[in-house]
Amino acid sequence: MKKHVLSLLSIVLLVSLLLTACGAPQATPTAAPPQAEAPTATTASQPEKPTEGQPAQGAAQSVTLKIYLLDYTPDTIAWLKSEINPAFEAAHPGVKVEITEGSWSGWDTTFSGFFAAGAGPDIINLGSEMNTLYGESLADMEPYLGEAAWPEIKNFGPALENAKYQGKLRGLPIFTAPRYVFCRTDLMEASGWTTGTPKNFAEWVDFARKATKIDPATNSIVQQALVPVDAASMADWQWWLLVFYSLGGELYKADGTPNFDSPEALATTRFLLDLRRATYGPYTDAVGSLPTGQGSVIDVNDETGKDNGAVCLAHSGWAAPAFNRPIWSKISIDPFFGDPDNFPKSKPVVLAFNDWLAVPEYSPNKELAAEWLKMAFTKEANHKWCETMNLIPARNDAHYGFVTDTPQLKREAELAAQYGVGFAGILESAKLSTIMQDALGKLITEELTPEEVVAKIQEEYSAALGK
Repeated sequence: MKKHVLSLLSIVLLVSLLLTACGAPQATPTAAPPQAEAPTATTASQPEKPTEGQPAQGAAQSVTLKIYLLDYTPDTIAWLKSEINPAFEAAHPGVKVEITEGSWSGWDTTFSGFFAAGAGPDIINLGSEMNTLYGESLADMEPYLGEAAWPEIKNFGPALENAKYQGKLRGLPIFTAPRYVFCRTDLMEASGWTTGTPKNFAEWVDFARKATKIDPATNSIVQQALVPVDAASMADWQWWLLVFYSLGGELYKADGTPNFDSPEALATTRFLLDLRRATYGPYTDAVGSLPTGQGSVIDVNDETGKDNGAVCLAHSGWAAPAFNRPIWSKISIDPFFGDPDNFPKSKPVVLAFNDWLAVPEYSPNKELAAEWLKMAFTKEANHKWCETMNLIPARNDAHYGFVTDTPQLKREAELAAQYGVGFAGILESAKLSTIMQDALGKLITEELTPEEVVAKIQEEYSAALGK
């Protein structure tokens, strides 16, 4: 009997197993606690892929946003490191911001290395003319910084054009730094010049002869009438461009070829030579250059307390005296007026430089870079950034406080708005700089005539552009 019962139980058990295998429903014990679903192999070994520039969950300091800045004041760097970067890192856990400080000396080699390697900083500091030079290697930031993504972009002024390539934003401009003509009115009058800042080429040459002083004991200059960017050569290529633009000159012809064979280019080159000769004399008999002093060249004194520098300076606010210096009561600020008697298209010009921050195409952190730029370019931040350098903010709504409260900067901002010409749109700017400095160097040593100089630049620059 026992044997038959066991056989019957076996049959019942077998039927139960068969029903289970065929999908028959099973009762769930009410007393049993719910079981957590076991992780699959995929969940355990493959974490969710982070979006661009965002660290993976659980990763500590997994992304470093690298920023490369050029020649900023210690106050600027200290402010970024103490306020902007900590705030950004707090808002983006797992992200570290790293600032590297570089120099405008050798910038072209540094940047070319980044782009050739396809790797480097996520944000790089460029100059005005570099949007055309590096534009094809920069990221289209419209999806992150365009008006649809960031309405605050409407607050930026004309400097924004320097941060574009082919109509698309590649980054954001920091400031506007036009070049003005700063003149010591007291030294002008002491030199017998009473008509204010010269307003044509002939006046500048006459002024250079009257206001330049030479120490016969050393046969060197102790007071230079005009220092245009650099005191010694007076033939810097950017100074040449400012004079050229003041005549109404265009850098390129309608067909895109260079325009150095134009009447404006020849007149500019002749003026640079005439002005230098009026200051230093013929090259074979040239006197010694102005001694290097401390501070601005129009606000220096030797050990006797007498002025020993320049009467006028053609440069940006970087080279002018600090705004709290008492000498400002004796300094005028004007544009460069061109030569209207000989060139009817002449116009007053301040050549505007706009440093800006760009995002390279190679950066894997474009969205993060945009977020950092937004934080560093709020109205308040752009104001503070430029306050550390006494320069005009790129954002129009940041023109308050030190901008409007400082008479000198207020005057500069007004002149920039009225007479500003952008230092931008220059093709192969690094090559043009090299070509022009070489040719202008031969001009001041009188190895080449002005006619030969412009012909040399026209030929070499055309070749550089493949024209």
